[in-house]
Amino acid sequence: MINYTPIAHTEEIPIGERKRIEINGLRITIFNIDHEYYAIKDTCPHKATAPLLRGKLDGLGIKCPNHGYRFDLKTGECNIDSIYNTRVFDVKVENNKVLINLD
Repeated sequence: MINYTPIAHTEEIPIGERKRIEINGLRITIFNIDHEYYAIKDTCPHKATAPLLRGKLDGLGIKCPNHGYRFDLKTGECNIDSIYNTRVFDVKVENNKVLINLD
C-alpha cells in the first residue's frame, strides 16, 4: 500500500536546497534539484554517523561529508560498494506540498 505523508511546502525547499526532517524516528533529507524532489535516509551507512544533509551535491548524488562515499539520490546506490547502499523514498508534489512515501 502506498502511503504518502506531507512533510513540507515547496517554498520551504527552494531549488538547489535541502531540508532534513525526522519522522517515526528516522532522519530523512529532501533535496530540490531543478524542481525535482529526492529523499534519502540522512545517515551515511558506512559508519552510521555522518549526516548526508552536510554532504556535497554531485549531480544527482550526495557525497558523504566524512569519507566522500557518493549515494545516488534516485536509487540509494553507493559508488564504493553495494553493501553501503542506502534507503531512498518516493516523493511527489501535490498542491505545493511535498509528500513522501515511507512504506
